[in-house]
Amino acid sequence: MKTILCATDYSDNSISALKLANVFRKKLDAELHVIHVFDISATFISTVSLAYARLEEAAFNSHREKLDAFCWKYLEMMEGDKGPVIHVVENSIESDGILVKAEEISAELIFVGMTGSNIVKDLFIGSTATALIEKSPVPVLSVPQNSRLSGPNTIVYATAFEEADVLAIEKISEFASVFDTEIKLIHVSTKNEYAAEDQMLWFKELLKEKVAYKNISFEFRLSDDIFNTLKDYLKEVDADILAMLEREGHTLIPNLWHFDLVKRMKLERLVPLLSYQKNSIGIT
Repeated sequence: MKTILCATDYSDNSISALKLANVFRKKLDAELHVIHVFDISATFISTVSLAYARLEEAAFNSHREKLDAFCWKYLEMMEGDKGPVIHVVENSIESDGILVKAEEISAELIFVGMTGSNIVKDLFIGSTATALIEKSPVPVLSVPQNSRLSGPNTIVYATAFEEADVLAIEKISEFASVFDTEIKLIHVSTKNEYAAEDQMLWFKELLKEKVAYKNISFEFRLSDDIFNTLKDYLKEVDADILAMLEREGHTLIPNLWHFDLVKRMKLERLVPLLSYQKNSIGIT
């Protein structure tokens, strides 16, 4: 992993995302890019008398200075330190601006705070983190405000025992191996899912064949309350990151949930949430 992109809106929620992105940058020897996306009509609504060109120039200059100061402050940079590459982008849809830049720089991981600074916007059209989870072809790590800012010791991956999971776990192992992270795979099965244990045996063999990383363990739980069982397991193993694969129909495991578990876990803000779309692991 050579290129990391961190999006910030200058809010407290994005400070933890920036600091954790920097931890990954150092450990992976990657290049860190930091982006702020602004809407010029919202930023300069009180100065409509200025010509648009002057508005645009003033907005970009203002945000570049603010973003540079933000990075220096919260990355605790000293004179002579190599700072991140900063990008200021104008786009009325923040997630779109982030994704365009991610493609431009070939980002391999996007960091974002779990909630934005605009509560009304979050309520009515969804937060930037949620939009990125839905649309990003790049894995997204959504970081709660009070996250531990150290390399992950334990990553929990919620698996449906599908081949797509193997590809996601292979991607995770690429950076987990650098941190010497334990990947804990958990499948929570309802009592009516009789074949789940047989599926787990098949999945173990497939994983052994496809993934070289060995620091992986398996957990199988029977429960009709999948959401709370998963929450309890995260606390039980003191997870640093929860990783999940967005699936068709916006459910994690087909036929088990009638809600979007990825977004529900995001709302809980228990631990950083690493989300993969199928197209981010090479499945169309």
